Amino acid sequence: MVVIETYALLLNRAHGGRPSALAFLDAIERDEYQIERVKESDEAAAIELVRSHEDKTYSLCDAMSFVVMARLGITDAIAFDRHFAEYGRFALL
Repeated sequence: MVVIETYALLLNRAHGGRPSALAFLDAIERDEYQIERVKESDEAAAIELVRSHEDKTYSLCDAMSFVVMARLGITDAIAFDRHFAEYGRFALL
């Protein structure tokens, strides 16, 4: 599982609600995760993405997610909002 914006789970927006959020915190405590750091090139690409897609409503944070996911070769996403669908480059599960 790749979680780009963990606040969504921690604010009980996960389909499983609070139990899913707590299970996610438990997994973090057991070191069952890998942290992927944002690179300078990711930041520059995300800024360019926002600037070049004036007709879209996704944020810089969303654009950063798109860029890092593309760099990592991630093609599928479970999204909590319309922005991933709006971007249109990931298969939504």
